[in-house]
Amino acid sequence: MKRLTAIALAAAVVQLVWTAAWAQNLRKVKMTIPVVAHSMTPIYVAQSKGYFKDEGLEVDVTSTSGGGPDIRALIAGDVDFSFTTGDNVILAQQEGKKLLMVASGLNKIFINWAMHKESAKAKGITESSSLNDKLKALKGLTIGFTNPGALTAHLASFVTRKAGYAPQQDVNMIAIGSGPTWIAALENRKVDVALTAPPVPETAVGRGFAIPFLSYTQYAELGAPEFLMENLIVRPDTAAKDPELVRKMTRAVVKANKWALQATPEQLAEALKPFMAQTDPALLLSGAKAVIPTISPDGRTSERSVQVTQDLLEQAGLLKKRVPYSELVVNDFLPK
Repeated sequence: MKRLTAIALAAAVVQLVWTAAWAQNLRKVKMTIPVVAHSMTPIYVAQSKGYFKDEGLEVDVTSTSGGGPDIRALIAGDVDFSFTTGDNVILAQQEGKKLLMVASGLNKIFINWAMHKESAKAKGITESSSLNDKLKALKGLTIGFTNPGALTAHLASFVTRKAGYAPQQDVNMIAIGSGPTWIAALENRKVDVALTAPPVPETAVGRGFAIPFLSYTQYAELGAPEFLMENLIVRPDTAAKDPELVRKMTRAVVKANKWALQATPEQLAEALKPFMAQTDPALLLSGAKAVIPTISPDGRTSERSVQVTQDLLEQAGLLKKRVPYSELVVNDFLPK
């Protein structure tokens, strides 16, 4: 018995040593994400299910509390990848800063709006009001977005123009950050309405001071049935010099997408929990249910999603010149 115990103990020690050595050999990779939200599902699943580690990678993920700084960090070479919205890839391109989208995480807009109850009352708006009535109600209000240059800022301009109003003239727009600062700005009525990815708008509604305003499901009615919502983005020099690293990252993201699409909402919520620990369990689950239909099944970035994204930027008054699909997207790194 003592001999068996000694053998088992020795085996355990060998296993620990091997595991420690393997962990030390993982290649360290830096990545930015814009916010902590359900829209980051592919990255959170890749982490929780060990798909990055299966590829020999240790991915350090940093949230920049809104889009804009995440892309700038990638352009500056401070990080290796960004997982964020493709609108900023297009806008960076027109400024002469080329980036490549190598895998699609989410291919539909996944941004919700919430409206302060007092603002809604003043405008005669309820959750069940028509889309047209809600758009008309924006006149004279203040919209809160996360960061200047973030998708939320671009969508605020797009929706305002769709309503027939001029941004910063008929409708005021200000940056309010993400997470707690976003919620505080709406709760204290620094803004009348605000937008960001779930579960933040739903948290405001759950706390009783806001109502749902626009849902991510309504963007198709506004002309955006597809979108470059969340994508794995890399600099061209990294893609050229280290293609195997890019393949490993895309494989992990696609594995995560496929797992999320076959998982139950409860399983997905459990996988997201370590990264969204402050989220109410009911909102974590409802967000998991909502995000599943927006997840790309194969990681491919379609030409239509590029076209629709550029249409939106054009209508928002932000796009100077359209960029060819081939200059923005490379699907060659995806698993065959």
